[in-house]
Amino acid sequence: MVYVLYNAIKYRSLTFFSACNPALSFGGMLADDKTEAYNIIPKVYLPLMFLYDHKVDLQIQIDQHGLEFPVIVKPNMGYKGFAVRECRNLSELEAYIYRLELIDKEWLIQEYIDKKCEYSIMYYCVPGTNNYGVTSICKKEYPCIAGDGKSTISQLIDQYENAFVNKDYIKKKWESKRNEVPKKGNEIQLHHIGNYSRGSKFHSQMNENDEYISTAMHNVFNRKKEIYFCRLDIKADSLDEVRNGNFKIIEINGAKSEPLHIYDSEYGFWNRIRAVRKHWKLMTNIVDKRRKIGNYQFPGNIEGLRSLLAVKRGVKIVPN
Repeated sequence: MVYVLYNAIKYRSLTFFSACNPALSFGGMLADDKTEAYNIIPKVYLPLMFLYDHKVDLQIQIDQHGLEFPVIVKPNMGYKGFAVRECRNLSELEAYIYRLELIDKEWLIQEYIDKKCEYSIMYYCVPGTNNYGVTSICKKEYPCIAGDGKSTISQLIDQYENAFVNKDYIKKKWESKRNEVPKKGNEIQLHHIGNYSRGSKFHSQMNENDEYISTAMHNVFNRKKEIYFCRLDIKADSLDEVRNGNFKIIEINGAKSEPLHIYDSEYGFWNRIRAVRKHWKLMTNIVDKRRKIGNYQFPGNIEGLRSLLAVKRGVKIVPN
């Protein structure tokens, strides 16, 4: 926060970060629409998706866009996994959409990508140069229970130790199988949403960082579209598949992105501090370079504050 205030004074703007991604509203820091970024990415890298239209029958929309269940529902405004939900059938989707319609927001319905792994990769490119790379690679481990041959699924959920897991929500999801007793050693993933706030664990993969991953990320972007600093949440069967360009981007995060590998439990406190410092210095370097190569004007401070308030209002109501 101190560093943010320092730069706000330095640039005489509360929205200085916008220059690191001119193609996104406020650089992807505040109330940006996810569709802004999705529309820039080549479709080969994206899941099928559409913006929900309350005027059209839900099943018709699913069929028109070629989706099959399960699907992922998320707000068009991104904020740390807010209200993201996996729906396994039409009745679940209709019930969730019914509650979402009480909230004045746009909602995306997205194809569920059935690949083995989910990764978060922090990418950068310095404007006006061929200097690009990756500063963070994180593998996400979904919350998982293991059978002991005695306990039911419901009991195993109760025994699961993770303060971030909403056990009431998980039990509701597994209601039809709550009394089943998994075989000893049989592992069951509780859900497939890779967010820290949903109980996922983050594992650093920085030892795998190389030029091939950097190039694979760089190939995603058209330089004319001006996204220079972002985190891609992707699904792939392995990092080798990422290197080969065989992955799907399920989320694009702009200036609000964090280098998620620092949340690995093995990562030390001072290593985290150094990584965050490097992260912010890189962002401000990109801001400086972008301002030098063109006539870029920061969005107004009042406009930025309004956008921040819109985010805060939007996340007060989180459907269960």
